[in-house]
Amino acid sequence: MSYEFALRPAPSEVVRRDWRLPLVAAGVWAAALAGLYGTVVSGLLTAVGCLVLVGLGLKRSRGFAAAVTTVAFGGLLSAGVTTVHVAVRDHAGLAALTAAEAHGEAELVLHTAPKPTTRRPELVTATARLHSFDTDGAALEGHWQVLLVASGEEWSEVNAGQRLTVPAVLREADAGRLTAAVVSARGPPEPVGTLSFPHRIAAHVRERLATAVEAVPQPEAGLIPALAVGDTSMMDPELAADFRTTGLVHLVVVSGYHLSLVVGAVLGVAVACRAGPRGRVAAGAVAIAAIVVVAGPQPSVLRAAVMAGMTLLALAAGRPRAAMPGLATAVLVVVLADPDMAAQAGFALSVAACVGLLFLAFRWARPLEHRGWPQPVALALTIPLATQVAVTPLLVGLGSGVSLVSVPVNVLAALVAAPVVVLAVGAAAVAAVWIPAGELAAQLAAIPARWLIWLARNGSEIPGALVPVPGGVWWGLGAAAALAALVALLQIRRSRVVVLAVLAAAGLGTVPACLMTGGPPSGWVVTMCDVGQGDAIVLPAGDAAVVVDVGPDPAAVDACLDELGVERIALLVLSHFHIDHTAGIAGAMEGREVDAILAPPPGEARYGYELVEERAGAVSVLEAVPGEVYEFGATRLEVLGPPVELLSGTRSDPNNNSVAVRADVGGTSVLLTGDVELEGQRALLGSGAALGVDVLKVPHHGSSFQVREFLEAADPAVALVGVGQGNEYGHPDPGPLGLLEEDGALVFRTDESGRITVVRSASEFEVTTAK
Repeated sequence: MSYEFALRPAPSEVVRRDWRLPLVAAGVWAAALAGLYGTVVSGLLTAVGCLVLVGLGLKRSRGFAAAVTTVAFGGLLSAGVTTVHVAVRDHAGLAALTAAEAHGEAELVLHTAPKPTTRRPELVTATARLHSFDTDGAALEGHWQVLLVASGEEWSEVNAGQRLTVPAVLREADAGRLTAAVVSARGPPEPVGTLSFPHRIAAHVRERLATAVEAVPQPEAGLIPALAVGDTSMMDPELAADFRTTGLVHLVVVSGYHLSLVVGAVLGVAVACRAGPRGRVAAGAVAIAAIVVVAGPQPSVLRAAVMAGMTLLALAAGRPRAAMPGLATAVLVVVLADPDMAAQAGFALSVAACVGLLFLAFRWARPLEHRGWPQPVALALTIPLATQVAVTPLLVGLGSGVSLVSVPVNVLAALVAAPVVVLAVGAAAVAAVWIPAGELAAQLAAIPARWLIWLARNGSEIPGALVPVPGGVWWGLGAAAALAALVALLQIRRSRVVVLAVLAAAGLGTVPACLMTGGPPSGWVVTMCDVGQGDAIVLPAGDAAVVVDVGPDPAAVDACLDELGVERIALLVLSHFHIDHTAGIAGAMEGREVDAILAPPPGEARYGYELVEERAGAVSVLEAVPGEVYEFGATRLEVLGPPVELLSGTRSDPNNNSVAVRADVGGTSVLLTGDVELEGQRALLGSGAALGVDVLKVPHHGSSFQVREFLEAADPAVALVGVGQGNEYGHPDPGPLGLLEEDGALVFRTDESGRITVVRSASEFEVTTAK
């Protein structure tokens, strides 16, 4: 009698944990990031330093010295590659043109299709390659990565891969990227030649999908292209903000989740068709290539594509899959191919989510499985929890806010996430061949999509759903250290129950704080909300509020009004119809009663006007007439501008014809000026209106277009500037702020202080900030 025992798996099934690839990847990423912020000289010095470390550690095969050598090897590779790219970026001729903000004609090839910006939907941006720039009869040729900024409906017709010429201005780009310049278009694009075959396929799929979803009502029609190919251009902005708030945004950005579902479905079909290993690998590779072509070279797509490719290679070679080496290889390949990826938040978030999945999710699921939980149910809970833990330090560092509802919302979304993504991708695939079939698939995808929409909308309405965070490197590192300590304590059996009890108590303790908004402090005079590059000001009005402008972001103004406990808006004043003052109107009106809107004629700002007209519905719109007075409790508003005869021929007529109001709040005077520039300020000076006030909203975000006499006439004790951090306009200008400070005003900026509230107690002012 004989017995056979399988004491260990076959050698081909054993995956030894090897940290060499992850260490090399870490060196590659770190050196690329350092090189992007440096010069050619600093890059060469980094490469030399890494070479020395490699040489010193060649004989070390294990231990800390071997690990340092491995990291240095990755740094050597990356420093060399990045330095070459930086040398191209820092071309002296191009740098001279950007410093002079040269005007000319640019010839570009678009890498991505132009997409509306989050803050200013009338502007579109795209990454591109600048091949030549003609100015004053001189031509500069090269191959530079640039950021294209443009406006106009013509850009919606342009696809990725298109070569075009456009009149433009070259401006300096932000540091820390391979972007050599910002190309600001000054006219419509002129296409040159035709699209390449892959780009024609991508454009065809997107266009046919857009046609197919017309059979589906909104907002499902806008969500399906986002779920299928990451095309959010048709998605309702308010719904997009809700997806960000609830942590569902990963579903509308093509990622590893999408790719694994699609490739898995393709491999399942290949197996059903009895395809051999080579046939399955070929089918999977075609699916990967198709997703990359149609979705475009997004950071998460590239990372997932390389990892999927590694899995297919393991399948072809008959070797076991190794997820961590696959992730490290993805970082290596992607960053060495394009060092700019090292500085992209999307790539970092994608890698961090994958790390959380690999290191935490499956480990946390095992105890639940041992307690009888089915594995899919256990993973449905631990995957969103693990990925949230992994990405939170990055979200904190980026100042993006941390969603407290992300985990429960994603657990509930898991009920339909896989089928809705597969159906959406299927709608794109079949619509490319036959529109009626695509319409049917889109209608099927719309059914589970409604559940996601319901989750996003209701989850974002939960008080405290998105917690604002200060942002910055140190805050991010602090969050990482705190979470690492928490995870380590949870691994210790003795401390696990105590830690879970403390977390549960803290969670229950925050419920009353989330449900009860404190409202404004006693003696509240005015609040300037932090809405990024834009304005949103709130004044008390008895049991309601007066809101002046609503900023560019619905979520930001909605959160600010929630914090102030505003449930009814007695008067919504729109100073003018530029997007940075009007695009947040959906957030201001969300769940609130608005009695009336006061606004000027639309002028040239038609996009903002149409947006307001659509959202206002039956709310009456009043014309701003100088001299008219509105009273709400202890608050009195007097309209000072625009003039009866509107200004024309100025640098910006909509800005200069802004509604300007003087508010008196319980004896405190506030001057709100919109974006009036030189001509508008002179008109106010010539009107004879009382301009001297306690609080001044500095015109046009503190730009250089200020009249000194106007600022001196206002003579405020407190000056408020609504401005976005790192904005591309150079706001605010130090000159006007210096004048105000010289005259004794205290100047507060939202980019530095966050939300700003002015309180008056007797004869003293108190300014509180909430960054």
